[in-house]
Amino acid sequence: MYYLLKGLLAVCLVLLPIRVCGTNQNSDEQHNRIARFVDSKALQRASSYVNVNLNQKAIEILQNELDNCRGLDCQAILNQEIGKVLLKDNQFERALSYLTKSKQYYEDKDDSSRILESNVAIAKLYLHSGNYSAAHTLMLRFLNQLPQKTPTQLNAESFLIMARVNLGLSEISKATFYGRKALEAAVSVNADILKKDCFLFFSELYEKMEDYQAALYYKNKSDALHDTIVRNNSQKLLYARATQPMEPGKGTLGVVSSPVRTSRMEVFFNKYGISYYSVLVVILMLLLTVVFILFSYKVRVNRKLKREYRELQDLNATKDKFFSIIAHDLKSPFNSLMGFSEVLTLQVESKSPKEIMAYSKSIHNSTRKLYSLVETLLQWSRTQLGTTEYKPEKLDVKLLTINVISVLKINAEEKDILISVDIENNLIAWADRDLFSAVLRNLVSNAIKFSRVGSVVRVTAQRKKDQIEISVSDSGIGISRDNLGKIFRVDATISTSGTLNEKGTGLGLALCKEFVEINKGVISAESKLEKGSVFKFTVPLSANYSLN
Repeated sequence: MYYLLKGLLAVCLVLLPIRVCGTNQNSDEQHNRIARFVDSKALQRASSYVNVNLNQKAIEILQNELDNCRGLDCQAILNQEIGKVLLKDNQFERALSYLTKSKQYYEDKDDSSRILESNVAIAKLYLHSGNYSAAHTLMLRFLNQLPQKTPTQLNAESFLIMARVNLGLSEISKATFYGRKALEAAVSVNADILKKDCFLFFSELYEKMEDYQAALYYKNKSDALHDTIVRNNSQKLLYARATQPMEPGKGTLGVVSSPVRTSRMEVFFNKYGISYYSVLVVILMLLLTVVFILFSYKVRVNRKLKREYRELQDLNATKDKFFSIIAHDLKSPFNSLMGFSEVLTLQVESKSPKEIMAYSKSIHNSTRKLYSLVETLLQWSRTQLGTTEYKPEKLDVKLLTINVISVLKINAEEKDILISVDIENNLIAWADRDLFSAVLRNLVSNAIKFSRVGSVVRVTAQRKKDQIEISVSDSGIGISRDNLGKIFRVDATISTSGTLNEKGTGLGLALCKEFVEINKGVISAESKLEKGSVFKFTVPLSANYSLN
């Protein structure tokens, strides 16, 4: 964005070689003072080339004026201006030669204010060439000569040089002190370019102090002010061209100047009937388009970041809820393990075989519950990390269902519950075996848990177009309407005790939903309090209905 705006502004400056005045009064006064001795048109053209970094062209114009200049005042001014341009072009030895000539002339005239300006320029040269000690020594000589009561642009420039010199010498406290004084002076004289340079200095200062947040803050302020300066200069270019057309033989400030040769660009425009204003309008439209595109992009990025931030907050809340549940439910089996094992350790000789058998059974049940909790935790972590393996294959639904139920037969017999299976032969699904088994095992286990003693749990399966729907139903305690919409959500986990006070995490159904979706299916539930529940899930039907 910075270089695009700079390039478009360069085109404007080449099309309209008009000197745009700065934002502070001191620059205007200095320009008017120079215009009394030097051709203002030449200075304006040179300044325009400097603004677009065409320093060599600016030096040629100023050197030509210097060669034709006979007055000593004129020569001193041009020497100083050429020295400043050479300094920007990093030609330090040549710049020092011109600045020294200018300084010598003002010392002979005892012009203290211009001597001060020359010293500031020479100190800036030492600074840019890396000679911090020379710049520091020179600045200390005349720093107390600066106006104290009314800050000027020269104050701001001098303090900024001292700040950068001390930064180069790693004197952080002094650099900070002079940087603040430079910024105060720049604000007092309303010098936008100096304020921008001060913000850029503080960005470099805080970066050296490894305070990257503050460095970024001042870098953004510097860039924003730079964009404002570019925009204001473009508007002033248009206004100056529209309201102050140049008269033949006169410069923009009304000072008689030498004839200006018609440039090739002007010949081209005249030949094809293209006006300056049309070109400028097109450039401004391009600028506005670029700004609009960048603004729209920034808005879209901000919306995306806000959306991702909300999603991250939801994920963190879900994670916290999950670990809270796991931590709470892990405590109970651990207490049982420690309690019963401690009794067996300390009192085994005084216990009967029947009591020892009961304690052993309790330890076994606690261990099995603990294993189930850990397995649930591992399964959930794999789904969150996206590492759950999905290896679909042809599955005989009836055969796999019978295998799953055989594992849960002991739990059903403890409550005298009959598990009925009604599935046709050769009903072939295309799904991951482990995920399918985990879902069915969880649903049947829940049905046993919430069914009353002596009841029946039914497992059925039927084809529905290109899907197979597996249903697990019971006539147990059921689920309320309010809780029915929350049973598949991790962030609203509901843990209910079974008919014989069996405990659970309440996370099984949330995992079932994720496993079913990985298997390209859907899961649903219907329930009424005290009448039972029906859970259904689907898996894809295999294209071939028989196993090889």
